[in-house]
Amino acid sequence: MEMSERVNELIYICERMIEILQKENDALDAQNPKVLAETVSEKDKLSRLYERHTRGIQRDVNGFAAVDEDVRATLKELSQEMDELIAHNARMLKLNIDTNRRVLLKFADIAKQMTPHSGTYAKDANVGRRGEATSPISLNETL
Repeated sequence: MEMSERVNELIYICERMIEILQKENDALDAQNPKVLAETVSEKDKLSRLYERHTRGIQRDVNGFAAVDEDVRATLKELSQEMDELIAHNARMLKLNIDTNRRVLLKFADIAKQMTPHSGTYAKDANVGRRGEATSPISLNETL
């Protein structure tokens, strides 16, 4: 593939990825998981194409230098915008994941507290509240 074609395709990939990231960030703000599910496969494909094209450019630095300066400047601007959106997207995803994890742990803790249990004898011969607080003891009476 000629370098100018590769750069033009990379520009298209960046533009499309920017659209998807903006859509995803809006969905994260609106707490709309359906939209997130719709963007995952295309985002994955575009990220692989982006990686492949950037590796091709890195292998042929002289060919990239021969591409029109305005086209290279456009690619640089789009790449910077995409990097900013990716960083914002990563922060929002991390925040949502942490929040969901905390909520699930809270529900699990409440479920454990609400689970009925029979209790066990404690060391002082009183019935303990939680069965898991003491270890079960067995006695072998055959000796």
